[in-house]
Amino acid sequence: MPVSRPAIQQTPRSTTYRLHEFDPSSYDWDDWEILFDTYIDVEGITDDTKKRNLLITALSVQPFKTLISICKPKKPNECSFQEILQKLRTNYTRVTFSSTERIKFFATRQDSSQTLTDFANGLRDNTVTCNFPVDFYEQALITAFVGGLRNDHIRQHLMQQNLETFEQTLSTARTFESVLIQGANVKRDLSEDFSVMKIHERRKQNTNLLNDQSICLSCGSSDHARSKCRFRNVTCHKCNKEGHIAKVCRSNITSNESNVNTISSATRKRTTGEQPIQVVTYIDGLEVKFELDTGSPITIINENIWNKMGKPNLQSVKSVHNSFSGHSIPLKGEKMVMVNYRGLRTRLRILVGDKNRNNILGRNWINALHLNEISLGELINNNKVPHVNAKISNLNEFMHSHNDIFKEGLGCCKMKTHLYNKYSSTPHVSSSDQRSQRCRSSSIFKEPVRELIEENLKRRSVM
Repeated sequence: MPVSRPAIQQTPRSTTYRLHEFDPSSYDWDDWEILFDTYIDVEGITDDTKKRNLLITALSVQPFKTLISICKPKKPNECSFQEILQKLRTNYTRVTFSSTERIKFFATRQDSSQTLTDFANGLRDNTVTCNFPVDFYEQALITAFVGGLRNDHIRQHLMQQNLETFEQTLSTARTFESVLIQGANVKRDLSEDFSVMKIHERRKQNTNLLNDQSICLSCGSSDHARSKCRFRNVTCHKCNKEGHIAKVCRSNITSNESNVNTISSATRKRTTGEQPIQVVTYIDGLEVKFELDTGSPITIINENIWNKMGKPNLQSVKSVHNSFSGHSIPLKGEKMVMVNYRGLRTRLRILVGDKNRNNILGRNWINALHLNEISLGELINNNKVPHVNAKISNLNEFMHSHNDIFKEGLGCCKMKTHLYNKYSSTPHVSSSDQRSQRCRSSSIFKEPVRELIEENLKRRSVM
């Protein structure tokens, strides 16, 4: 027999939806009005009185107080639905200008916390106040979306595509973003595996690398061996030991002075072919040979030159000068001197160093004496000193070694000489020259006359 079962009673589904209160801090009025119209359509409310009462009760505290104020002297429930709706629209609708909103729309940029979807939805919301024409709506969204993307690779990829709709643009951007993320993950995994493999190889090659890339102990550079270093014979200014510069010195001498200027100067033994470029100038009438140094901002003379100048009064040096090797250069003071170089006279500032300092002509004098306008070859030739045999110690030995030049008498010229008178010149004849000329003339005419007389005598004797 069939068993009778009690019928299951189903609870009717509630069709009541809750309407969110209007709060200006959470909703724009235009957006909330769409929500309100949707609610009354769902509930099937057509009576204006019910609409008015529903609208009043859907307001939060602050909008409700505002409604009471703008409805005075009436009460809100004494006004019609359209009156209340119009008052709320006037009070809460945001006043915008299409041109301003469009400028802001196209200047929108994706935030670092926004996904592509969030950025696209934000652009859609901003189009409400822009009032774009219907036929331009899609193109405006595409332009603002591509131009505002944070990732340059995605932007460049979208600019190469022929995209007609905004949905197609958003879908393409999402796909390419996924490709970039996956590619970055694969690359990171491969790099981690490669770095793990490389650890074992480097441990085996560690000894060879240290030998190949050893650091020069004379200057600290790694591009040459210490035996080929140009500072191999330099005297360190920190420990006064030979073989390295102060920059790589291992002594514990410290200095509290700050670097103000750098001067390319170091005391070291010079080898053949490293002779400096010398410039001869006159300082207060004293001839001084300087080494041209374009790396030095100042000009320095040593204490010996200062003594030859008569030890003039010096002013204290307010700045601290260091050499390129890092040590501080001791200075006695500074002075303004009259400088004479190849006819150019001017007053220039000079610094006085210690006895072991080279005379350095720096950039301040190079510019003042216009040496920067002279070519290097011309500068070397103008200041070149002729070679003199260092073995000759006095003048007598030098004259004896060149006896042919310094012997007494006029000497004899080994070449033919020719004397030419100018076309317009008139020769000057002295009285003695005139007498000798007459004698020469009489001797010239005497011989022909004698010959004629002898011929006549012979002819007469024959007759």
